[in-house]
Amino acid sequence: MPKKGTKNEAMKAQTAARKANQAAAGQPHWYTNNTVLTREENKISQATVQNQLREAPGPNQTTKTGYPHKYYNEDLGPDGQPLFRVRTNSSTTSYREYPVMSTGNTYDFDKKPKARPGPFRAITN
Repeated sequence: MPKKGTKNEAMKAQTAARKANQAAAGQPHWYTNNTVLTREENKISQATVQNQLREAPGPNQTTKTGYPHKYYNEDLGPDGQPLFRVRTNSSTTSYREYPVMSTGNTYDFDKKPKARPGPFRAITN
């Protein structure tokens, strides 16, 4: 019987190998659920995102899925810096995270159990 966590460690090693291969080839990459998105799959239009945000619940509304929820700005960009500049002189600025679908359909915020939100997010403040 394999040790607990062995499968997870193998998946991490596979993902690290994929990242190394793509970095060596100079290919851009984004990872979601250990899936590599190609340049074409990694596109979503600004209009699609804006339309879905118009239909989404407000930032302080409670939904069955837990979205929108606070975004902690812990993701780092290619330069190793947080994706969004933090205004240190404002205590009222907080980011909210919304799932957005590349298909153009609005995410079902009141479905329980929640649907898979997919790889794309809109971050608002």
